[in-house]
Amino acid sequence: MATFFVTGCSTGIGRATAEAAAAAGHTVVATARRPETLDALVAAHPDTVTALALDVTDQDAIARTVAHAERLTGGVDVLVNNAGIGYFATIEESDPAQARALMDANFWGAAHVTTAFLPHLRERRAGHVITISSIAGVRGSVGMGYYCASKFAISGFMESLCKEVAHLGIKVSIVEPGPVRSEWIPSGAKVEDGLEDYAEIMEPYWERIHALPGNQPGDPHALARVLLQLSEMDEPPTHLLAGRHAITQGRGKAEGLSAEIEQWEELGLSIDTRG
Repeated sequence: MATFFVTGCSTGIGRATAEAAAAAGHTVVATARRPETLDALVAAHPDTVTALALDVTDQDAIARTVAHAERLTGGVDVLVNNAGIGYFATIEESDPAQARALMDANFWGAAHVTTAFLPHLRERRAGHVITISSIAGVRGSVGMGYYCASKFAISGFMESLCKEVAHLGIKVSIVEPGPVRSEWIPSGAKVEDGLEDYAEIMEPYWERIHALPGNQPGDPHALARVLLQLSEMDEPPTHLLAGRHAITQGRGKAEGLSAEIEQWEELGLSIDTRG
């Protein structure tokens, strides 16, 4: 059995992951900004689940909570970075404070939690960092420029980390799902009454966004089971695109990028002083 540390467990993917890990007999440290939202989870699994308060935008709190979890459990085996927020607006109309808050939660939060655990994982020469990114970290999207930026950032960070720590016995996996049933859309800040110049592309976007809650094809419990499977693999994937939407969009991005590289290869090569 392993010890899991999961962020953002109040609802959605984080909650489902904590439940699945506990049901499988693993020890779980479940975190949330409001730990009272985890009371039912602890009540259902009193012998295996510990709930801790954690705001991933508070670096001092991260250091204290990670140190406490390490002492409490004797060592965390699997870190699941799940905590994050949404923001829906065109880039021009985005509020700078909201954009910074988004980056603080989605990028810096996961980065700081991970780096707080790294000395412990490195000392043990073992561990698995699993980070919930998004298909928005693979390809850009209308109305989600800053959200995509936060997810591109954390995907790039984790891909680099994978290359740095593999020889130390530490595994890194980036999970990039499409739409999964959660509170991500209803709870995310939105700028809907926008400039007329963007109406042509944003009106269909808002129709899709408002129709998604409750209708997302991704099942958080199914995704949680996938995360548990990843945690048991000796050689897990670095990137896992999860869900038909993510796989279709990811394949389209790869094919389009390949075609663009080929089309403009001669121009791109022209900057080199040597062949």
